[in-house]
Amino acid sequence: MSFKTVFTAMSSFDTSKSALEQAARMAEAQDAHLDVMCIGVDRSHSNYYEAGSNAVIMQAAIEQAQKQAEDVKAQVTDWLSNSNLRWNTTAAITTLADAGRPLTRAARFADLCVATLPYRDNSLAEESMILETMMLDAGCPTIVAPDTDPVGQPERMVIAWNESAEALRAVRAAIPMMKTAQEVHIAIIDPPEHAADRSDPGGSLAVMLARHGVTCDIQVMSRGGAKVSERLRRHVTETNAQMLVMGAYGHSRFREAVLGGATREMLEHAAVPVFMAH
Repeated sequence: MSFKTVFTAMSSFDTSKSALEQAARMAEAQDAHLDVMCIGVDRSHSNYYEAGSNAVIMQAAIEQAQKQAEDVKAQVTDWLSNSNLRWNTTAAITTLADAGRPLTRAARFADLCVATLPYRDNSLAEESMILETMMLDAGCPTIVAPDTDPVGQPERMVIAWNESAEALRAVRAAIPMMKTAQEVHIAIIDPPEHAADRSDPGGSLAVMLARHGVTCDIQVMSRGGAKVSERLRRHVTETNAQMLVMGAYGHSRFREAVLGGATREMLEHAAVPVFMAH
């Protein structure tokens, strides 16, 4: 399977430009269509029907959110107008509490989503929600883009492998990119001593990838007292990798998507795009 529709969403052109750049570069590399949703967020209350809400205040908040969405859409349109991509933009307004609904409807029909790296000093409140909605609610493989140069076709990739269903789903989704990469490193940190594949950790994954034409190797390492996320980031640096592939761990709770602590730790300091799936 190849990626034919790449989707990203943004509520601010300046803070989310890295996601737009990464999405555009990926769409170019994959000869895909790029869909951009420009979101205006009404931050005045959780919904439009709270008891005692003043109609004038509600209308002003809606108009402000609509202006925000149209302003972002105009900036995105101007930025994309000089590209050779196939693209389109849409504008949507929503409350912060209900932003997942329009996002899920759009993201679930994409082959690949791209989100801004959340948990930064200048992150907006909705950025983590956008990422979590893409992966956990829409169930779409997602690239998390840091504020670095975008990568269209990575030459060197690292797989964070721990035998989980989430990691395997991320690997399967990333195979189109792995097939054209020069190096793919399967990184295994402190494998269980009594695991079924203890004599050959990662061997079955390497065979599966080799049958897809992926050139890969297995690197088993100890975390050496560091957190798993820290050891992974160090390995990405040591191999000069351009993309990390890993599973996203979290759950949906009463329509609220929540990423797990380990996933958040990995993303907080990511220096390369992170390809994730749940």
